[in-house]
Amino acid sequence: MTSAAVLLTAANAGAVASDDEPVPGDGTKVVLNDGTVLDANGEINFTFTGEKNDTKTPQVADACPEVSDPPTYKVKGTPYFLPDKSKPQSTWLLPRQSVSWAISGSHTFTFDVTGGYEAEGKIIVAKAKVKIDVKIGNSWTWTGSQTVTDTNNTSKGYRAVLGQVGWKLTSVKTWVVAPCNVKTKTIVVKAPREGDMSIGRQKS
Repeated sequence: MTSAAVLLTAANAGAVASDDEPVPGDGTKVVLNDGTVLDANGEINFTFTGEKNDTKTPQVADACPEVSDPPTYKVKGTPYFLPDKSKPQSTWLLPRQSVSWAISGSHTFTFDVTGGYEAEGKIIVAKAKVKIDVKIGNSWTWTGSQTVTDTNNTSKGYRAVLGQVGWKLTSVKTWVVAPCNVKTKTIVVKAPREGDMSIGRQKS
């Protein structure tokens, strides 16, 4: 449940647009496992080796030894704003306008995977939890009471969107198939992290 005190007319309120994505608001800080603090524009990179494929593949006489190697993953992580899809709320802010929402109850966020299987997404999240941020996960439910605010201190209008700051993990998976062909694919995971609700900013 939310109650809002918005400094603009009700006609300006609307649903979250689908043609662009909201970004974390001013003052966003994410503290990593090693104490490093990232702001909304920060980036962290890590690599890991996956598990060998248990599925037996046909023997190829001239296959190179690397065919038996497990895949490698090169991951870029950036703070990412996850809109509240279960209880969406947004409103348009012109320059110097403000919004304040009183939030209560439960708000659940779950991870999303594109370019790969859900199982691969879970592996990437599990590695990120160890390597960069122990608070990342496949799902997160915020419960409690909180007031979130935002003031448009820019020169253009934008849509204020209710949600929370999580992670976008862009991973390039590389492996070798017979006879000796290198294959790659990009897997993008958008995952929540334990933390308070906040307001993101969307262009439209």
